[in-house]
Amino acid sequence: SGSEDIQVGLIDFQWSGFGLASTDIAHFLTSAVHADRLVDGGEDFLMRYYFDELQTHLVKFGAVETAGDALKHFSYETFMDQYDTAVLDICRLMIAYTWSRFDEPVEKDDAPACARTMNKTSYNKSIPNIVWLLGRCDEIMKSRGV
Repeated sequence: SGSEDIQVGLIDFQWSGFGLASTDIAHFLTSAVHADRLVDGGEDFLMRYYFDELQTHLVKFGAVETAGDALKHFSYETFMDQYDTAVLDICRLMIAYTWSRFDEPVEKDDAPACARTMNKTSYNKSIPNIVWLLGRCDEIMKSRGV
């Protein structure tokens, strides 16, 4: 009916081109998924699901012949190493650039605040997401001997 409000979201495609699948999923998880979905195995579950779907579709769309070929060419370990690198890059961006724009913490159930900050990523408006992301960066750096 014409009397209902329509809510619209917009994705800002600032760059497109060849890249790593792990970079895309790192950006998605760190900027659009609330921290309560990433703790207690949530991140691992989502990463495994994404990887399994990627492997299935590499075969389905002819990038490789078999599931074994998909794993041979792109293992879960490679995927996760690339993901960890992408998460570190997001931390670099967050600390160097976006924190200066962090001026309004927003909780996921606060609809008016979410509407005001729609163009901000979750690590730029949610304290739990900032804490989660910094914790992940710390884990990754320690695992790499930094």
